[in-house]
Amino acid sequence: MQQTRPLWFLLDIYGWVVLGMSIITAVIIDQWWIVLLGIIGYLLALLLDLVGGRSLGRTGAMRLAQADQENRELKTEQARLLGAIRERDEKITRLATSPAVQSPPTGMPPIPQDATPTEIPASNPDQE
Repeated sequence: MQQTRPLWFLLDIYGWVVLGMSIITAVIIDQWWIVLLGIIGYLLALLLDLVGGRSLGRTGAMRLAQADQENRELKTEQARLLGAIRERDEKITRLATSPAVQSPPTGMPPIPQDATPTEIPASNPDQE
């Protein structure tokens, strides 16, 4: 079971740094609306924390890395299979468009399509 982390957003150090800097700036220049910029900065720091995956914890980051690795492996397998399908389709179209000439063994001239087969006498012992 996964451990819940209540109030995890209060543990974001970058957010607190941005908020603290805005409060210090507001005190120095006596403009308290600057604190609103600090709050916006805090929220942006939380958002970047979520996008970066730091808030997942150690086990969550491990699961994310494993899922990423599996995704890369699946994409590689998909590319390999698509390449094999493409090669098969090219071979089928090449065979379908080739002329209907029988290809003889290597070194012999091609057999024309209109050639008649030579008759070979049957060597049946019953006919003798």
